[in-house]
Amino acid sequence: MKGVIDSTLREGEQAAHVYFDLSEKLRIIDLLIKVGVDEIEVGIAVTNPEIKELVREARKLAGCPKLALWCRCLPGDIDETWDLSPDILALSISVSDVHIEHKLGRDRTWVVSRVREGIRHAKDKSSCYLSLGLEDASRAKLDFVEEVCTVAEREGINRIRFADTLGIMDPITMFDTITRLRSWFSIDIGVHTHNDFGMATANAVAALKAGADFVDVTVSGLGERAGNAALEEVLAFLAKRNGVSRYNLKHLPKLAHYVAQAAHIPLSPRKPVVGEDIFTCESGIHIDGLVKNPLNYEPYDPSEVSLHRKFLIGKKAGRNALRYKLKSLGINAEGYLLEQLLMKVKTESSRLKMSLTDEELLHLYSLQSEAPV
Repeated sequence: MKGVIDSTLREGEQAAHVYFDLSEKLRIIDLLIKVGVDEIEVGIAVTNPEIKELVREARKLAGCPKLALWCRCLPGDIDETWDLSPDILALSISVSDVHIEHKLGRDRTWVVSRVREGIRHAKDKSSCYLSLGLEDASRAKLDFVEEVCTVAEREGINRIRFADTLGIMDPITMFDTITRLRSWFSIDIGVHTHNDFGMATANAVAALKAGADFVDVTVSGLGERAGNAALEEVLAFLAKRNGVSRYNLKHLPKLAHYVAQAAHIPLSPRKPVVGEDIFTCESGIHIDGLVKNPLNYEPYDPSEVSLHRKFLIGKKAGRNALRYKLKSLGINAEGYLLEQLLMKVKTESSRLKMSLTDEELLHLYSLQSEAPV
């Protein structure tokens, strides 16, 4: 694996009702730098009046990684994008028959010719790193994908980006597809996965396991329709399951909350990796296991993502969970008192339809401890 590419400012901002102003974009870039992403796709240059200032100001930030700009594989778009001197030019063209006929109104021959001429045109402008995105590649015939990639490699492309534009792939199919592409080509391979069937993160990870060099992500999976592979999910999995140590997970919640605020999309408290309640436990059997050893029910320590473990007491509580909670409040309760208090807790929690606060628990304890035996 060579890197993770964040596309929150391009793909993420394409989500309905999402608009980032310049200051918000720079703050997002600053937080992405703290997380340690390898590349940032900052947007589309064409008809974007603020992109020049964004690129200029982003490069002033300490540790700024390579910046990519997206454009169609058309001479005019390429010229306008190169004028902004991106580190990476991300060309894009559709390769599925559906898109070729119904979006472009062209044929496969035109696509191959456009790829060849587009890469040549770009290379005439600069020797910068070139990426070619294959839009809707997951619905294209694989032999045509091979043909386009062969032409692109011959013309000197540095990276191809296989896009599952409608999120229709599954991890096994993705693994097999990238394995084949990896066996055919020596150029870098990236993947761009969508989440229409909830597979985006799994497909991104599967692609990396199959030999892909890069994966696209967005913060909290923000993007068109159901979104994309989530930055925090991919990075946490790479760090905790694949042993990749170069990313700073502690900044992920701050980044996710900031993007949620700027996008006006509430962040679910159960959002994997960054949700404030993902280490909150109410089940008695699980609390008992966590007290004995957190490894029983936690895939990693909450502090690694700047979160905290929380135990709730309610109708799902068991004796050991209640005993542990009371001890944390400075109370030792055993035997009959503990059993009776547990019954009161379950009854009151059921009535309220929620767990009890510490104050409510202490109140019940005071009533029970004063009750005649």
